[in-house]
Amino acid sequence: MSIRVPRVIGKSNNVGELVAIKEAIENCPLDEVLEIKSDSQVSINGLTKNLKKWEDEGFLGVENRKLFRATVSALRKRKAKTIFTWVKGHAGDAGNEAADTLAKEGTRKSIPSLVEIRENTALLLPGAKLQSMTQSKAYKMIRQAKMKKGRYRDKLNRRATTRNMELAKEAAADDNGELPETSRVWKSTRHKDVSRSVRFFLWMLIHDGYKVGKHWAKIEGHEFKATCTHCGITETMEHILTKCDAPGQEKIWELASELWKLKTDEELPRPTTGQIMACATTKKKAAGTTRLFRILVSESAHLVWRLRNERVIQEGPPASLDEIHNRWLRTMNIRLKLDCALTDAAKYGTRALKKSLVLKTWVKVLKNEVNLPKDWTREAEVLVGIG
Repeated sequence: MSIRVPRVIGKSNNVGELVAIKEAIENCPLDEVLEIKSDSQVSINGLTKNLKKWEDEGFLGVENRKLFRATVSALRKRKAKTIFTWVKGHAGDAGNEAADTLAKEGTRKSIPSLVEIRENTALLLPGAKLQSMTQSKAYKMIRQAKMKKGRYRDKLNRRATTRNMELAKEAAADDNGELPETSRVWKSTRHKDVSRSVRFFLWMLIHDGYKVGKHWAKIEGHEFKATCTHCGITETMEHILTKCDAPGQEKIWELASELWKLKTDEELPRPTTGQIMACATTKKKAAGTTRLFRILVSESAHLVWRLRNERVIQEGPPASLDEIHNRWLRTMNIRLKLDCALTDAAKYGTRALKKSLVLKTWVKVLKNEVNLPKDWTREAEVLVGIG
């Protein structure tokens, strides 16, 4: 059986694996033993060892929760035993290779397959267990229940937010090869690789919450604020962050590209607004490279925004190229120093960053790196090596 998963269900590998498991369960006679072999640890764990905890918490925060719940109800309908076995992907397992072939056939279908996501509520626990609740979880569950009401959703469904979210998701799909869930993009704005001040910036950026451009055009006496004083066109966040000719964005993205080339031997293309909003969803081949990308793009974009505000809102003089260079270097070095400080396990315990991750993040981009010790996280004079 080959299936082309409808876009409305999702486009991630986990969605595809879970749909395949659900279809296998539903197409197997209820009284026959079924063995499911899969290379998706997420799907297997979600249907076995994680299931009790997820169900106790009402599947709160679980990605693809509806699909998981539908699969669980299909499992519980069965009378015979169901066995889950994890197999390593692309390791020569005949069944796994055949499944990959069918998956490729499914992607080539011109019309999506009919995949029904139906939950048998009689076979699922309603709500969540009280002893599993915290104030935060209870609030999220209440909001989740409200989101089922059309009137409440309509109040939150701002066109600008929807448009920006689509831009972010499309950018993430271009970078990672799969379209993320909306919830994943929102969650990425709070990613631990993104500094606290930048998290709010990304959140506001997606919500189109900053008052620029057309916002001022309708306010009497403030119409002039709608226009970029340097370029003479209506301001937008895209213009400010990636196109404005005022000193700031061009120099900052040049510096970011220079640092990225030290790390990867590749130029960093000027990011789009969508890529900036979705930067924390990016996945590169190596964990350290992924982390540096998230830091580099998020911090650089935030600095562009701060420099613009100093020039426009605070009516300060345009920053010189040397000042921009130094401000950007300082921003990167602050993140580097913070990373080093957060590796202190004695002080931060389980919240401490792994030294290995910090070393992998900043390798190849440090000043005088050949003269540094193997573990430089406690060295006082470690700096980013550009310029």
